[in-house]
Amino acid sequence: MSPRRILILDDDEGNRVLLDVAIRTRGFWGDCASTGRQALALANQKSYAIALLDVNLPDMSGLEVARQIRERDSNVVIIIATVEDDDTTLKRAQASDCDIYMVKPFDLDTLLNLLATLDPVEVRRRREFMVVDNAALRRRH
Repeated sequence: MSPRRILILDDDEGNRVLLDVAIRTRGFWGDCASTGRQALALANQKSYAIALLDVNLPDMSGLEVARQIRERDSNVVIIIATVEDDDTTLKRAQASDCDIYMVKPFDLDTLLNLLATLDPVEVRRRREFMVVDNAALRRRH
């Protein structure tokens, strides 16, 4: 597994294209999926250092995708990106063993800087749950 390989899951084509182009400009590469089933199929075929997952999908919840990816790979860093800015969804993300929770809309530079400085091994070793919102970056345990 390359530490620069990312799985992007978002049902909005514009978001997928933007994220794909942006990560490639920073030296990352990966695959895009528009449904949970597509993302799971990709995760079964390849190993990713990072999975960037939307929550609200037409076929299943991104949190269910996260749970299934985590069952297959305990090392992948799972970033949930969602418009859901509520404690219930946040707690469900924590329960799904996600690592980072980003509230949409988020600043693209914030995501790219996070990816550039992220050490997947360290994130999984420390097991802290990080929340990235429009106001600030904060950690929750």
